[in-house]
Amino acid sequence: FFKFQFPPKSKKLVRFWAEMLGISTGSIRKGEDAREGMNVERHEAISMYEVIPNDELTIEEFERFALDRLMVLRKIEDLRLRGVKGAEYKAAVLKAINQYMRFSGSGKPFKEASRKDNVSHFILRMAYCRTEDLRQWLLTEECHLFRFHLEALSLQEMGNFIKSQRFDFEVVGRDEKLEKRARLLSTPGISLVEFERMVYYKIPFEEAQDLIGQRLVYLEAGSAYVPANRIVNIVVCKFRLMLGKSLAEASAAFHKVSADPRIHQVMKSLKNRYADSKCSTFSYSSGGSISPGDLDQISQRNMPLCMRHLHQSLKRDNKLKHMGRLQYGLYLKGAGLSVDDAMKFFQGIFTKIMSVDQFNKQYSYGIRHMYGKEGNRVDYTPFSCMKIIMGTAPGTGEYHGCPYRHSNKTHLSSLLPYSKLSDDAKNAILSHADKGNFQIACRTHWEVTHPKAEKLGLSSDIVASHPNHWTEASMIYYKKKAESELKIKKEIEETLNSPDK
Repeated sequence: FFKFQFPPKSKKLVRFWAEMLGISTGSIRKGEDAREGMNVERHEAISMYEVIPNDELTIEEFERFALDRLMVLRKIEDLRLRGVKGAEYKAAVLKAINQYMRFSGSGKPFKEASRKDNVSHFILRMAYCRTEDLRQWLLTEECHLFRFHLEALSLQEMGNFIKSQRFDFEVVGRDEKLEKRARLLSTPGISLVEFERMVYYKIPFEEAQDLIGQRLVYLEAGSAYVPANRIVNIVVCKFRLMLGKSLAEASAAFHKVSADPRIHQVMKSLKNRYADSKCSTFSYSSGGSISPGDLDQISQRNMPLCMRHLHQSLKRDNKLKHMGRLQYGLYLKGAGLSVDDAMKFFQGIFTKIMSVDQFNKQYSYGIRHMYGKEGNRVDYTPFSCMKIIMGTAPGTGEYHGCPYRHSNKTHLSSLLPYSKLSDDAKNAILSHADKGNFQIACRTHWEVTHPKAEKLGLSSDIVASHPNHWTEASMIYYKKKAESELKIKKEIEETLNSPDK
C-alpha cells in the first residue's frame, strides 16, 4: 500500500503531502466527506486542488490514476496542436474525461470521481515538478482542463463557484451597475439584452491585466469591472499562479519521494510517458541505439526540420555555437547516441577546422556535461518543442530554435526542399507557420512525409510535442513500412509459386 509509512488518517501524511507539493499547512482547508446519496451541483465538482489527499492507495491505483489523467491531458494537448476548437474540441475533451476520469455529478460516482480527480492531480504534480520543461507542460495542460470545466458552467453556477472559493470578487450592485451603464456598455461584446441579465464583478485591477490589455473591461479607481462571461480568465489566472508556485516549491522537495522505493520508479517513469490515441507509450528514447555513421541517413529521413537544419549546418560549417550544440546534442542523447559516440561524432567534425587538443579543451567537457558525466552530474533531458519555441531566437551564425517560429517565410521555404515536398504540402506548412501555428506546421510536415501512417497503426498525435517523438515515430514508420512491403512481396511470391497456379 502507498502510505509513505504513515497511518492512512495521520496528520503527518497531510503535512507530508503539503510539504512535498508546496502548499502551506496553515492555508489548507479541511476536506469534506463526499456526500452519499445527495445531488451535487456542477460547480462543486470543480476543484482548485487545495485539499491535500488523505487517502490510502495501492501501487496499482497510484499508477493507474496518474496514467488516466495523463491520457486526458495529452488529448487536450493533441487537440490544441491540431487547432481543434469549438464544439468539436469540447466533445472530444468530454469524451476523454468520461473515458478516463469517469467524472460525474452526484452520489457515489461523484465520490469516486472526485477522489480520482484530486489524487491524480497531486500525483502528476509530484511527477512533473522536477524540471522547468515538465512543470511548464503540466501547468499549461492543467489550466486548459480547468478552463474546460469552468466554461461548462452557467453564469449562475459560475457565481456559485466563485462564492464557494471565497475569492476577493465583489458583486456590483444593481444601483451601481445602472449608474455606470454607459461606461460598462462601452466595452465590446456586451449587447443591451445581455447587459440586463449580466452579473458584474469588481476586482483589483492587477488581477485583470490580460483583459485590461485587450480593453475588455471597464477600469475605475483601481478596480476592474468584469462581466461574468469573462470572469473565467481571471479564475484560470488565479489557478495558474497557485499551481505554478506549488510546482516550483515542490521541485525542491522531490528528493523526499526518492526515499520510497515503492513509488520512486513510477514517479520517475511518468515524466517520460507520452500516450497517443491508441494508448501506446513513447519515451525520450526508443530504447535502441544509434551510431555516428547513421546520422546522415537519419537526418534525411527521420529528423524534424529543426534538427535537420542543425545537422546540415554542422556538416557545412564544421561547428555549432553553444545553444546549437546543446539543442542538437541533447536530441542525439535522447535518440540513443552514447556519450562516447557523441564525443567521436563532434570531434570528427570540429577537428576539420581545429586541432584535437583545442577540441578537448573547449568542447569535450560540455559534451560530457550534457550526459551527466561532469559537474553536478545532472541527467539533462532533450528540449521539448515548447521549450525550443519559447527559447532565445538564433542570432547571426546560430542555427538553434524552431524554424517555424524563428525563420521568416523566405528562409523557411528554403529549408523545406530538403523534404522533397509537393507545392501544396509546402504551402500548407508555410500557411500554418505564418499564422503562428508552429506545432501544427511541424505535425503537417510529419504527415506529408509519412503518408498512410495510420494504416500502419501510427498516429501523428504527439510528433509535434517533442523532436525525439518525431524521430522515434518516423523510425517506427519506416520499420513497419519495410515489414509490410516484405510481407506483401512474400505473399506475391507464394502465390506465383503455388502449384495451383
